[in-house]
Amino acid sequence: MANAIETKIQELASQHGYDEQLLRDFAEFVQSQPKPRKKKPDADSKPKQKELTLAELQTAVVTAFNCSDVKDLKKNEAFKLAIAGRDFNLRKKEGWLVLYREWVGVPDNERHEEGPTCINGVDVLKNFRPWHVFSLDPKEASSDDINTAFRRLAKQHHPDQGGNREVFERLQKMRDSLLAFR
Repeated sequence: MANAIETKIQELASQHGYDEQLLRDFAEFVQSQPKPRKKKPDADSKPKQKELTLAELQTAVVTAFNCSDVKDLKKNEAFKLAIAGRDFNLRKKEGWLVLYREWVGVPDNERHEEGPTCINGVDVLKNFRPWHVFSLDPKEASSDDINTAFRRLAKQHHPDQGGNREVFERLQKMRDSLLAFR
């Protein structure tokens, strides 16, 4: 046993009246135990995606409206029409995040979410992505495919079947928006 441990055993034995052999046995037991290893991430767990910065959100939204910068974006007629009647605080990240979700896509850190308002990894109350939620290809899906996908999800999320009313209403809006362009 190391000298420092032996010295401490003798010190504890004289101060508290402990049996030196009992302390030596205990020290040997502790030293013989395997050291805890760092927990490796599960094979199924995905690394957390980093959140987009305010600058990244702004750049993506500006690009989506074919503008050169935020000043140009605020003058853009298509952008003005897109946000008409809504109150966005464009000084804060939350406002830009809403615009990003609406005009660019689902942020990487919000993909593969789980919970009562999530379908196919997308929180339908935060992200309006009907093609992804309905698991359909926009180039190939027919009106019948859209209605079939809606009915399949409606069976699970209808309030009469124990589903969330807000999720069901959002599914109806998604279906209606897809059918409007067919």
